[in-house]
Amino acid sequence: MNLQTAKGYLFDVYHAEDMVYLWLKNEEGVPQLFLDKFNPIIYARGEAGLLKKLVKRLFELDAIQDIPVYENRNLFYENKTVPVLKIVITRPSILPKISRKLYALYGKFEIYHSDLDLPTSYMFQKGLFPLCKMEIDYTEDPGARRVVNVRTEDSPLEMDYEVPKFKIMYLELKKSHRINLENNPLIVRTDTDCHELSGTNPKKLLEKLDILLREEDPDILLTRYGDQVILPYLFYQSQRQGFLPALDRDRTTPIRRNISTKGTSYFTYGNIVFRAPSYPLFGRWHIDSKNSFVYKEADLMGVVELARLSRLPMQKMARASTGKALTYIETDVALRRGYLVPWQKSAVEAPKTALQLLEADKGGLVFQPDVSYGKIAENVAQLDFAQMYPSIMAMHNISPECVNCLCCSSDETVPKAPDIGYRICNKRKGVVSEALEHVLERRAYYKRQSKITSGKQLEDYEAKQASLKWMLVTSFGYLGYRNAKFGRLESHESVNAFGREKLLLAKETAEEFGYEFVHAITDSIFIKNHDSSSLTSSELDSLCLEIQKKTGIRMEVDGIYTWLLFPPSSQDSEMPVANRYMGRFQSGKLKCRGIGARRKDLPSFITSAQSEMLEWMKTKVTIKDLKESESEILSIYHKYDSMIRQNHISPENLLLVKSSSRELEEYEVMGATALSMMKLKDLGMDVQAGEKIKYLVLNQRSKTKDRRYMPEEELQLYPNKIKKTGFDNEYYRKMLVGVFREVWAEFASFRDFDSLIDPQGKFDF
Repeated sequence: MNLQTAKGYLFDVYHAEDMVYLWLKNEEGVPQLFLDKFNPIIYARGEAGLLKKLVKRLFELDAIQDIPVYENRNLFYENKTVPVLKIVITRPSILPKISRKLYALYGKFEIYHSDLDLPTSYMFQKGLFPLCKMEIDYTEDPGARRVVNVRTEDSPLEMDYEVPKFKIMYLELKKSHRINLENNPLIVRTDTDCHELSGTNPKKLLEKLDILLREEDPDILLTRYGDQVILPYLFYQSQRQGFLPALDRDRTTPIRRNISTKGTSYFTYGNIVFRAPSYPLFGRWHIDSKNSFVYKEADLMGVVELARLSRLPMQKMARASTGKALTYIETDVALRRGYLVPWQKSAVEAPKTALQLLEADKGGLVFQPDVSYGKIAENVAQLDFAQMYPSIMAMHNISPECVNCLCCSSDETVPKAPDIGYRICNKRKGVVSEALEHVLERRAYYKRQSKITSGKQLEDYEAKQASLKWMLVTSFGYLGYRNAKFGRLESHESVNAFGREKLLLAKETAEEFGYEFVHAITDSIFIKNHDSSSLTSSELDSLCLEIQKKTGIRMEVDGIYTWLLFPPSSQDSEMPVANRYMGRFQSGKLKCRGIGARRKDLPSFITSAQSEMLEWMKTKVTIKDLKESESEILSIYHKYDSMIRQNHISPENLLLVKSSSRELEEYEVMGATALSMMKLKDLGMDVQAGEKIKYLVLNQRSKTKDRRYMPEEELQLYPNKIKKTGFDNEYYRKMLVGVFREVWAEFASFRDFDSLIDPQGKFDF
């Protein structure tokens, strides 16, 4: 046997049944493919008769390698050792079927490790993770390199790790993704070139793309709507034309794909969300920037950071939520601890009386802004707890197996959650707590490094800390999520209880220091001197240290506002909204929350108008400065209003963005969204629930429904149509007045903003 060794970075991992495919990007940057056998192990616990039936069925399916044996393993929630049946699986494809059929037998027997992603399970067992530095000992068989041994001295705990250089090819459509590729050229870009491939002849398009792929041999295909439109179209046409371009690097493995453009729509947190289908490539990465939350928020290095920590392959991580990444990090901790990992959440909420529910289920603490002296204030400081909820979970050992645990049921000395009295285990460290400790440490390190670096290194640190920020944001929600593997409602309620206590402590401490309390929301407090005099950083730092001493969580000065505005609710002009505010820091930076410029559904023209107003406002240090310069902000308003009246705006900049909340036939009221969907259907384009649509308002008052709105796709297909119809000037002028009123109403010398809309264009106040 001629043993050879290859060194490099683990680029890609996938499997076909029990065969695992490893792509190594070697030291010269050349991709190499290796094959390794892997049989996942599952564990079952229950009555002997039921387990015998399970084993018999698996034998019939030729899915078991050896005779199952009993082993003693640790239960996650109960923290006790029990005998479980160890089963080595030869056909991993049957694992989802096993899990699905368990619903019928739930409560009679339990199964563990059956839903772990197989490539991730392989990496767990071998000590590997995406983009780790590794060595592979292998033999060269005819047509394949067979793995004999793998090893790495790299660790996912490393923070300043190296990442190889990647060649990237960009694919996007020239027009909206809903327009057929026959009328919608495919744009292919590399670092040095740009090509426009027409779809009028699909065979030629495939051939040209194949040439480009073979010439460039990119590591990554970075697309917009690649999962939903581009790749399904390319694979469908390749089947029709009998020619497959080199989208996959792996040209030896038989790959079968079900071609679908229909995604899934699901309900979460009060919204319908659309998720496109998934089209990963083999030996190459395909990342769809429109189908990847992590990529949108934290770029490529953010995906790399979470993939390394979670051991999810890069393409899977790009399409996964940060919550799923955290679940796999927690799974890693659980496996290292020797716990059996349940295939689904097994800890249900304990029964509660109505009074107990009222006590426990309170959520975070919010104090409405104090507007007794007006909705604008000067010299206000904002103090923030640093990653409050994840820090509480790590510091107080809040994890599903540690809240009201059985091992401490008779111990009166254990710590308890404030108000609600839930016991917190002091005999073992929680899996969630341990996982979050490291994530918090990593993010703090990246933030420190961001302050002392520049250039590409700074970009990488920023991307990595941004990805961890979103993971930490979701960590708290996942504790109470009904399907979270490591979730339990009592642990979620415990975090809230500690959070309320710490926010109250912060408020009381600030008042003890002689400050006036203005506002608080979950993990932030707003304070000022009673006479609104200037605040000093040194005094505030002393306050933060005292709060940190009392609460155990670091508190920082987010900034000192020279002026701060709490815009009123649209329903009640005298009632402020807790999460809507804007103000100017002493540094000259403006901070805005919940206002038009931060909304994604408004036309870019409108948000640009408000952004320019805000840029002007931040040049004014005091409320007096703002009020005395009213003519300047009015001139900004007039400029944008004049552009609307004179039609000096590209229609593309007036498109509103809305999400469809249901399927077209389910709409009872035919508003803007439903009418736009109807027009798209007439154009042969279906919109699924949760998808975003863009439309232009033509004439909102038109008696003919067809003339009220124009979807973006109709605008692109028939650009001359808008020249005849025009757009609804009055509607957009009202919208402009709305965003102007939002930021200026409390400073204005006049009250009637509607008088700004004058048919003759006169501005008489």
